[in-house]
This record gives sequence, C-alpha cells and structure tokens, in this order.
Amino acid sequence: MSILPLALKAVTTAAVVVSAAVVAERTRPFLAAMVLSLPVSTGPAYVMLALDHDAPFIAAASLSSLSANVSIVPAAVAYAFFARRGRGLAVCFTAMIAAWLVAALVVGRVDWSLAAALVLNAVVFAIGIAATWSWRRAELTRPPRPRWYDIPLRAALVVTLVVLVVTVSEYIGPTVTGVAALFPASYSSFILLMHGRLGGPVVAAAIINGLVMLIGFTGFLTAIHLFAAAGQVWAGLAAGFAVPIVWSLLVYAVSRIRT
Repeated sequence: MSILPLALKAVTTAAVVVSAAVVAERTRPFLAAMVLSLPVSTGPAYVMLALDHDAPFIAAASLSSLSANVSIVPAAVAYAFFARRGRGLAVCFTAMIAAWLVAALVVGRVDWSLAAALVLNAVVFAIGIAATWSWRRAELTRPPRPRWYDIPLRAALVVTLVVLVVTVSEYIGPTVTGVAALFPASYSSFILLMHGRLGGPVVAAAIINGLVMLIGFTGFLTAIHLFAAAGQVWAGLAAGFAVPIVWSLLVYAVSRIRT
C-alpha cells in the first residue's frame, strides 16, 4: 500500500473518531455511537483494496469480513462489563481486544456461506443487544474541561493505531484481510481517548448503543460482497456506504419519535 492511501485511511478514521469524542463530550452516548458505527475505518480499507485487487478477491474478503463482524459483539460486551464496574482502562481495553481476537479466531475456522454468515450476525447481534439493553444509558456528571492539545493528541493516537493495523494487514491473503479490516480501530481509539475523560460507564454506553447502529454495517458488507460477486465492485462500495448511513438515520428518527 502506498503512502497516500494509507494516509487517507488514517486521517479519515482520525477525523471521525475525534468528531465522535467531541459529540460524546457535548451531547449523549447515543449520538457518539452513530458516528462511531459508520464504516470510517473499514470503508476506506475496501476502497484501497478495490484499487489493488480484482472482484473475486473483494468478494472473498467481504464475506470473511461479514462473518468476522460478529466479533465486535463480545468485544463490546467485555469492555462494557468491566467499564461499568469502574475498572481501569488497561483492564477494560485488554478485555475488549482479547474477546475480539478469540471470537475472530473461532469464527475464522469456519468456511461461511453468505446465508450462514447473515444468520450468524442476526443471532449474535440479537443476543448481544438484548443482554445489554439496560446498559445503553449513562449520565455525564461533569463535562471535562477542554485543553488545547486534546484534538492533536486524539488525532495522533488514532492515526498511529490505524497505520499499525493497515501495515500488518498488507502481508496476508483475502480471508485474513477480511478479518483484519474488521479490527475495531474506531472503537479502540475512542476508548483509549475517552475512558479516562468521560468515565467508563459513559464510554460503555456509547459502545453498547453502537451495537444497534452496527446492524447497518452488516448491510455494508453484504452489499459489497453481492456486487463484487457479480463483478461490480464500485457499485457495491457505493451501495454499501449508503446502507449504514440510512440505517443510522432511521434509528435516530425512531429514537426521536419515542422520546
């Protein structure tokens, strides 16, 4: 991967994660989850893959990503479980990454069809959302005082994390690439940035709210796979990006009606 695409992915992800952090500080976890759950890291990764690989590679990678997508559920639950109990950043973050890795490795041992991957997503997300429904709310008791170096520090942290992940993923094939592209860079960066500033319960609420938003992400990966399997990679990317945006807006509209 050349420097320009890698820089584009890192900067795009950094901009969105910083935006989500600002939203979380000023509004509520639900809106931060909306921003974080858009394909801000995986999306640019697939654009870059499409520039370098053919449609069969993209179809295989996106199917691998679709099955690995469920790994974010145990990861989010693990982080929230400890964060809501006041545990420190090291414990909470380690629990999240360990849960994601174990789930990704287990799922990766199976050769999934599209139908099986969709059923897997439906079951795992349904269980995860139902089990953590009461964790979605948290009150920010005292907004953190802004500091002049906050935004540069956040951006530098996100860029560093994304560059490391993308660089490693350059040396693997389509199946593992699909899993690596799903590494929760946005969530990881948000947690590293905001756990200490907002408190574990508030960040946990944002992460758990994100599970509902991430249903749209399943549509993103499904669209890419279906179009790529038909040889229409760029049409798939366009359709894929539209799905999570529409889904997030729909969820937001429903939340406004209910409140």
